[in-house]
Amino acid sequence: MIVGRIGDNMFNRKFSSNIRRKKRMIISSIILLVVFLGIGYSAFSTNLGINGTLNVSKYDQTLYGVLEKAAKKGYAREYTGEHQDSMAGVGTEKIYHWYAPTGTAGNTLANEILDKNNVIFADHCWKMIRTTDTGGVKMIYNGEPENGQCLNTRGNHVGYDSRTTQSMSTTYYYGTSYTYDKTNNVFSLDGTVTTGTIQTGQYTCKQTISTGTCATLYLVDTLSSGTTYYVLPLNSNSNYSQFGMLPFNQNRESLAYAGYMYNTRYLTESENHQYNIYTNNTTINTSWYYSDTIDYGNIVTNQYTLTNPIAISTLSDNNELVGKYVLSTGGNGSDTKARYILAISGNRIYYRELISGDLNITLTSGNSYTDNGNGTYTINDPTEFTYINWYNGGYHSNEGKYVCDGSNSTCSNLKHLVRLTYQNRYYYGSIEYKYKYSDAVTYNGTIYTLSGDIKEIWDIPNSDEQAVIATHHYSCLDTGTTCSPVYYISNYSSLGGLYYVKLTGGSTITTAISDMLNSNDVNQISSTIKIGIDAWYKKYMTNYTSKIEDTIYCNDRSIRTLNGWDPNGGNLESYLYFKNGYPTTDLSCANITDRFSIANTKAKLTYPVGLATYSETQLLNNKNIKATAQSYFLLSPSYFEDIVPDINYVLPSTGAGSTACSTKNGVRPVVSLKPGTEYVSGNGSMDNPYVVE
Repeated sequence: MIVGRIGDNMFNRKFSSNIRRKKRMIISSIILLVVFLGIGYSAFSTNLGINGTLNVSKYDQTLYGVLEKAAKKGYAREYTGEHQDSMAGVGTEKIYHWYAPTGTAGNTLANEILDKNNVIFADHCWKMIRTTDTGGVKMIYNGEPENGQCLNTRGNHVGYDSRTTQSMSTTYYYGTSYTYDKTNNVFSLDGTVTTGTIQTGQYTCKQTISTGTCATLYLVDTLSSGTTYYVLPLNSNSNYSQFGMLPFNQNRESLAYAGYMYNTRYLTESENHQYNIYTNNTTINTSWYYSDTIDYGNIVTNQYTLTNPIAISTLSDNNELVGKYVLSTGGNGSDTKARYILAISGNRIYYRELISGDLNITLTSGNSYTDNGNGTYTINDPTEFTYINWYNGGYHSNEGKYVCDGSNSTCSNLKHLVRLTYQNRYYYGSIEYKYKYSDAVTYNGTIYTLSGDIKEIWDIPNSDEQAVIATHHYSCLDTGTTCSPVYYISNYSSLGGLYYVKLTGGSTITTAISDMLNSNDVNQISSTIKIGIDAWYKKYMTNYTSKIEDTIYCNDRSIRTLNGWDPNGGNLESYLYFKNGYPTTDLSCANITDRFSIANTKAKLTYPVGLATYSETQLLNNKNIKATAQSYFLLSPSYFEDIVPDINYVLPSTGAGSTACSTKNGVRPVVSLKPGTEYVSGNGSMDNPYVVE
């Protein structure tokens, strides 16, 4: 029995050893097969269990896993704030994003990240930004690869340029696509090529032969007027990191143009009747002449002539010119204009321009005036002051006072001294622009009527009057109380005057803001940048749509501060700020009409592509991760400045900023790869990117 047991044990040990040997051979074969197929051993992060089984992590060969591992090694971080990456809102996966601190060490880490987040997908280079809560990976466009690499030494390539107008003919040939000859740098039509019709989305060389080529191709956008169309030109001058240079929106005079898509537009315009008491400043010219006194009309008819003129070149000190008259003609010359010097700063003169016989060097001012009833006004308790004393410190005592021309105290064109501004200029308004303002309006189906509390204020308000307009925004911009449209004063600038929104059809400012930013039908017309992105996607990406998830791209138009747009009171000299007008890393998107997605009927995309948001770039933190050699637009509006929405963008080297929506900037689309997307080779560096088949 003992011998039998010993024999059994020896047999069992030998049998078990054979099984373990076979398992090791199977594992080795799998690893060799992986290497043979080019998948890369590192992609699997294999390990053997105690029973000899092969364990592979859920994310080890996915791009999501790359960011998950990067977070463990300090190259990425987990985002734990509010978020929603799908319209269903059921995402439960962790969100990881690349991250580097500021400072020298952070800059080094940022540069390392830029050599770890490179991907080739759909025959284009991309850089990973973050994962989504559904397990996808958001990537930003980074150009076309060269020799399977995504180096930042690549040159220019084909891309779109800023929208323009071109005359189009039905005799031209139009194609639904195009090809590009890199050797000869020319385009030719492709797809369905026809003549006789002009349709949005067609390309043309503006030639009457179907086989023609051109160095600049045109994508037809929309009809402008007659036979003139808005078009997007294509050429070969686009920087490698972007597919073109476009404005966010070609138009700018409406809050609606902050939208990636938009619909109802209330125009914002300005009215400026303010004038400065003296006209300008200029550099001293040593060929000019000066004098203590000047004649008008007695020596030369209708012209100024200096008395005993002296060449400026004889001065030992430029300050000697203060209080002198200057002509730009020769010593005995005359001119229709002259300058009276108020001050000197270095080699610049500040002056009052004299024209049409004006010889006054003083002004008469008063705290009030009397309407004489015959179209003239008389200043009460007049006080005379000189321009020189005013410039050199006496101006504060005259702000808010009334003046006529020169030393006159009675006139028909009474002026109101509003404020001191740049270079010590006084700005003033004329009495003909003293308007009525109200805190409410009524509408009878045709005409608006100012109602509630009505105030009468000069159109260039001083600080006290601005405080009144801040709660009395509505005006007909005249002395009356009925008009159509009615004007809502949203902003005031000492350089630009009054800025106002034109309201029609019974709208108030509250309904106008809603119509332009978040009404149910707000997203009907594509922005200029969206037109370009959709055309690019249609050309290059439609064959790969099955690998791209339908994620949310947030064009966050929620308002942080209304300022002058607040009917209940706000700072007229500040702007309307959107949520992203201030730095934020918040990935939430409050309004459903801002959540652009194929699945969202209220903000519906044609293709699963968008732009990076300001918050996503802020999560990266270090400017070196965000920057390329070119500036490029983000999806997030920043603020509404006077008459134009400003959109956030990434500057070439200094991080984020904001600029007018009509400014031309680089376009770098963003797509999100579906959960579980694997790479088959590469290590994420620029010269060996992860490759997604």
